[in-house]
Amino acid sequence: MTTLEQEINDFINNELLTLNGISTEVIEPKQQKEKFLERIFIRRYRKYATTQEVRDFVKARLDGIIDQKLPMTFVPSFGGYKHWWSPTYPTTDWAEIFNIKFLLEYLAPIYNSYKDNTVSIAYESEEVILAELNNIPQSGLDDYTKSFRKILEVFQGIVGVKPRLSLVLAREQYAEVGFTKDMLLKRIEEMKPAYYDRFKSYSEEDKQRRIEKVKTNFKLDGVKDYTHCSEDEIKKLYIESRVLNETFLDADYEVRGESFFDDPSTIPLLFTFGLGPGGEAWPHIGSSSSSMVDFWAGMGILERRENGKIVPRIISHSQYDIIKKSLIKVPVKSKLAGIGKNYDYIYVYNGTLLF
Repeated sequence: MTTLEQEINDFINNELLTLNGISTEVIEPKQQKEKFLERIFIRRYRKYATTQEVRDFVKARLDGIIDQKLPMTFVPSFGGYKHWWSPTYPTTDWAEIFNIKFLLEYLAPIYNSYKDNTVSIAYESEEVILAELNNIPQSGLDDYTKSFRKILEVFQGIVGVKPRLSLVLAREQYAEVGFTKDMLLKRIEEMKPAYYDRFKSYSEEDKQRRIEKVKTNFKLDGVKDYTHCSEDEIKKLYIESRVLNETFLDADYEVRGESFFDDPSTIPLLFTFGLGPGGEAWPHIGSSSSSMVDFWAGMGILERRENGKIVPRIISHSQYDIIKKSLIKVPVKSKLAGIGKNYDYIYVYNGTLLF
């Protein structure tokens, strides 16, 4: 191995894929309500200011869980796919690894301390609608799900039985109550006219902001090929996608709201983006300690600074375009070997990134 390979492999195997950096703090039962709440809102794990509404929601959930000795389930909600721009598409890459470690660090004092019942981290994936919503092939979504569950198994082996790690799919929860994707799509069609009317009521600035968000996610050459459509036709596609997304959030909540999101044992978490029904009161956290980019929308690399410090980074499409010619592809041998080609190497930036 070269010196750089050795440094990178040492970091991955001796720091990243270990319990290093994860707190061993144990909070006494009489302090748990106060200290758990403080931990959930600790500044270094958030990227935005919070509100009293969010604090009140989380406090009520925590108090209920502790008083009734319920299971405690943190539910990070996310898209359930790897963004198609990434060289690592369609499966997970190091960005997902960084996020799992980040969440384990974030919640450690809570799962170390709560002994009255189980503590779980249940990632929640809404991939059920993405083929229709963003024109992303279902085969790629399935590959992502498989690889995500495999990396969770690796981390479960590292941390043992606490906390329990899982990936929950909306479609699997639908099956448990006899609901299907076809039934979901039918319900969405029934609801959509009202959501088109709502979209029309937005200011022009707000409409454009929502369309731009779709533009970054919609794969024009995905399930169907829209690359030869006119600008007006593509704009209509983007509006349709946005309306579909807003309708889906409410239709999905009709099916799973009471049984899942409103379950008194769950504490939902959101990342940079994401705001469904009830989500106004959910806390937003970062994807990693050093990045604003959501892990599924970005790619994980390592930044090797001049002082020798190695920093996990999750970079966006535009950031990748800026530095891609400077990235070094470094071979990796780790516990993740065999899960997929994205873990046979990692891209490294030699220097300090300014974004």
